[in-house]
Amino acid sequence: MNRQIRFILILLVLTWAVGGQAQDVEQVVKADPWRSSGAITMSNIFTWPKDSLKTNLPYSYYLSGSLNTTFFGVVSVPMSFSYTNNEYASTIAYPFNRFSLAPSYRWIKTYIGYSTMSFSPYTMSGREFMGGGVELTPPDFPLSFSAYYGRFNKAVEFDSTLMQPLYRRMSGGMMIGYKADMFDVSVNAVRSADIENSISPDRSDTNYVAPKGNVALGLTVNAHPFEATTVSVQYATSIIDNNCSKDDSTNLSPGILSKDDDTYRYQAFKVSANQSVSFGTLGVSYEQVSPNYATFSSYYNTDDFRNLTADFAARIGKFANISGSVGYQRDNLENQEVNTNTQAIYNVGLQLAPIERLSLSGSVSNIQSYVYIKDVVEKATETNQYQNLDTLSYTELNFSTNGTASYTFGDPQALSQTISTSYSYQKTSHEQKYSDDFTDTRLHNLNLSYQISHSDSKTTLSLSANFNRTDAAPQKTDVATYSATLSNSFVKNLRASFSATYNTVKSETDYAITNLRATLDYSFLEHHNVNLNYSALTNNSKPGSPQYSLNLTYTYNFSCGIKRTDGKCHWNGDF
Repeated sequence: MNRQIRFILILLVLTWAVGGQAQDVEQVVKADPWRSSGAITMSNIFTWPKDSLKTNLPYSYYLSGSLNTTFFGVVSVPMSFSYTNNEYASTIAYPFNRFSLAPSYRWIKTYIGYSTMSFSPYTMSGREFMGGGVELTPPDFPLSFSAYYGRFNKAVEFDSTLMQPLYRRMSGGMMIGYKADMFDVSVNAVRSADIENSISPDRSDTNYVAPKGNVALGLTVNAHPFEATTVSVQYATSIIDNNCSKDDSTNLSPGILSKDDDTYRYQAFKVSANQSVSFGTLGVSYEQVSPNYATFSSYYNTDDFRNLTADFAARIGKFANISGSVGYQRDNLENQEVNTNTQAIYNVGLQLAPIERLSLSGSVSNIQSYVYIKDVVEKATETNQYQNLDTLSYTELNFSTNGTASYTFGDPQALSQTISTSYSYQKTSHEQKYSDDFTDTRLHNLNLSYQISHSDSKTTLSLSANFNRTDAAPQKTDVATYSATLSNSFVKNLRASFSATYNTVKSETDYAITNLRATLDYSFLEHHNVNLNYSALTNNSKPGSPQYSLNLTYTYNFSCGIKRTDGKCHWNGDF
């Protein structure tokens, strides 16, 4: 028997054995012995003529699937996988071909394959790994436990197209929690390290990168000293060794990590208190993160700052809600930088509904945070939904504001119409990992849209205009996007749509992009779906334009299981 299958079966048996004494006997007796549901999707993408500027293949296929199996209504085993023959050129070693399995039984949950777990914002925080994990959260027991072990990065040898080689990076960690009536506390520890012999770098090469290691320790305490009062404390320390090779004397282990020129220690903590009142909530928080604070088990950390803020949330009358925080911030905590900035920080959001069918909202913030910013040109040139899956573009913002307005009118049962507009402004600073894009950049975005829907004919028409300005001195880029989409259900289970998008880009070189799409979507026999998408992309700045793409996708949804009433196996039946 395959090792992976044996491992999954053993895991299920152990899971059942550990939780067997606490099982809900009544639920087990009444539930069906076995139920499964899932879907399989196969996409075939044909592109012509060949794009010499990208790595897209003339033919690409994407196979993905999901399966959720339940035994006796208490043991749940969700699983998913994806596979493609298309490989993306990327400076980040994230493979696309993957699978994940998450068996669970009541308060026992396990992770197998590509998974994410979170212990603390300052230690393990949503970092994807390839391996295994477990979470034990018994409801009638004060202790909880979480642990994981797996691979963060695949090994990548040096290549002139990459910024630097990557070692295979392994990581493991655990968290133990204790919960009482008036407080709960948890501690966690995470260790991550590069495997030195996973690649063979030349130490004499100027591009040589030493293997690194990291230990992160965290403590979280939440207390409820009074009714409607919550006090929270989070503390973490991160120790990074920038050279943990065998030739280096440092051994990366908590407590015995020797202090040398390659080893750095960082700290972060946050204390907050919140009180519920009649009109909303009030709170205060203090946060401090040392310069260069980072961990290998989180993607990004904002560092080198001290924040003291007051938080609030309130309802004003029957039509308005306001929330936000105001306070004080200082950076350059250890005077390592030339300049020190101190400023009042604020984050305020307002939602209004002054009349029926009209909604207004707005927000303004100068609190630094990492966000994902989409490239509008990249989005406009997509010919299929898989084209930019490897994009990982984060930017640190230190000021942002936005406002939206939406109004719906007409008869919702006959002819319904909606008009909306939004504007956003973002100022970015500092750095963007793996790239210099969006550094010290100002972005403006204005969007106008109109949609009309006719319920009897099942026809929808959408018109929109989007204006985007990116000001990254000394260069400015203006992008105007105009689009129209018409969709209609001609017959039962068949829906067709047509969209046209026209982009004008004004920068160092002016050019225009036109993207025409036609889509047919057909569902049949209840469990089958076929989607045909045709795209014609014209970019007058690139040779070989226009480019055509045909995407044929088939999806099969299924369900099966053994029903308790007759003991028979039912395929695609209703449960």
